[in-house]
Amino acid sequence: MLTALLATLAYFAGADLAMRWMASLQAAPVATLLSPNALHPTPTQISPRWLESGSPVEGILDSAQSINAWRFRGNDQQSATVEMWLHPGSGSSVDAELAVQLLTFDGATLAEERGSVFLPPYIFLPRLPANDLYTIRVMPAAGVPGLYSLLLTLADTITTTTTSFSATAPYQGLTEPFPVPIVAGSPAQFQWPTPQRRISGWTFHDPGNPGHIGLDIAAELWDPIVAVADGTVIFAEWGGGYGNLVIVQHGDDWRSYYAHLTAILVEVGQKVRQGELLGGAGSTGYSTGTHLHFELRYQGRPVDPLLYLP
Repeated sequence: MLTALLATLAYFAGADLAMRWMASLQAAPVATLLSPNALHPTPTQISPRWLESGSPVEGILDSAQSINAWRFRGNDQQSATVEMWLHPGSGSSVDAELAVQLLTFDGATLAEERGSVFLPPYIFLPRLPANDLYTIRVMPAAGVPGLYSLLLTLADTITTTTTSFSATAPYQGLTEPFPVPIVAGSPAQFQWPTPQRRISGWTFHDPGNPGHIGLDIAAELWDPIVAVADGTVIFAEWGGGYGNLVIVQHGDDWRSYYAHLTAILVEVGQKVRQGELLGGAGSTGYSTGTHLHFELRYQGRPVDPLLYLP
């Protein structure tokens, strides 16, 4: 009799615990529910933060267990573009990789990509499935990515067969919108970093490689690579996929990146003048042939160099 009574009490106690456990799962933030350790969340798993379309945000993945989540409201018929970029020399390990997922509110995966400092994740979804809340989940895939930037762009579905471009609106073509920021600064502010002015590979957000955030400029081995404007060298060493990399900080929140160099001829902290030699062209890092991978960034965000080079 006593055994039966104890079994009955254990049954109802267990049912009560199960109901409490289910309730706690329903109330838990998306970032925790989707984590590999959902029942044992780490202190680095945080509740989603809100995103506004067109406004870049920054996050930090400071350990292999870090998971960041961002939430936004999207509408049926809208496309969603998720751009990311990391910051070599500013907190991101040059060999780190990260993964990004676009999820429905209930956790279903709509898209996911993995990338690195050199080839960051880039997601384009032509159409959101419903008027709803969505989550972007960011996590390390290898190493510790550190500081990253993320930009969400929502756009109405393109229904015409024409393309358009203006200084205040993103490029819009048949397949996807490419955010093209136009910022302060005259093209006369910069000069070309190479003797040649021929594009030999991917362009900025190239249709064949939308995640490409620079310009591949033709160069011969040991061609002189020069500073596009006056500035201070803030990075001058091996940059993972960038190979030998030089980053120059210019005035008004501009930075220029020079990648795949065969040799670096400057050092961190050195002041350089426009046209001053930084190194020789090469094919180091993730490169299939000699060229210069060149980036311009304004307030940390990559912009299309062709809009600013004379």
